[in-house]
Amino acid sequence: MLRIFSKFQDYYDCTLGSFAESDVVIRRDTKIHHVLQKDLEPLGEFDGKWDYVENGPRGKIYCHRYIGMVGFCGKWYFFTYELAAPTYTEIRPGTIEYKTMDEIKKNNGDKSLFGWKKSANYKDPNKEKFWNFDIFEKYGPVLFIRNYRKTPKYQYYPEHRQSQIEIVSWPNTKNLNLQTVLDPYTALWELEHWYDCHARPDDAVVPVGDDITRLQAYGFDKKTSFRKPKEKER
Repeated sequence: MLRIFSKFQDYYDCTLGSFAESDVVIRRDTKIHHVLQKDLEPLGEFDGKWDYVENGPRGKIYCHRYIGMVGFCGKWYFFTYELAAPTYTEIRPGTIEYKTMDEIKKNNGDKSLFGWKKSANYKDPNKEKFWNFDIFEKYGPVLFIRNYRKTPKYQYYPEHRQSQIEIVSWPNTKNLNLQTVLDPYTALWELEHWYDCHARPDDAVVPVGDDITRLQAYGFDKKTSFRKPKEKER
């Protein structure tokens, strides 16, 4: 039976009984990774800003809503949100709204005194190998990026001060309302399939049994694997 070890309950946990014959074990350990932008494949003009307000404080233009990204087993889902007062460092509850890629493309970009800046260099993360495969292989099947900022054309800071992107592995997707775009049965099936196809050393479970049983569990043939060569007669 598929099992999940975690310090929190996610929305798809209610469907655990659907995989009675699965022997996959999932460990949800939430971790925060601070990754330099230079180590991520750039997404062109994609930026984590959704819309702007022109008459902000002191008449300045400022961002009103931001774009968050949830990666689930090789696919990215996008939502917009507002920041909560007074610190404006957390997502304001009740403001998450998932958007389609077409909506993201239409509203994403920079706004200046000269109007909207549109670019053909906009890249869809779901169509880029680094974003729909490599990044999941490195950090795990469930990821969250609250705010992706495009790489500036000119970097004036030394490397230790370069812009970083915060990637959270194994976030609680229930808090991110992922259930509104990915139903629990599909979500759990995708996780089970991921672990069935992507063996990760840090998530490996040592099988119970004698040496032959453990050998076969890791895919080795008991007749040929680790066979010692015959000693030549002297």
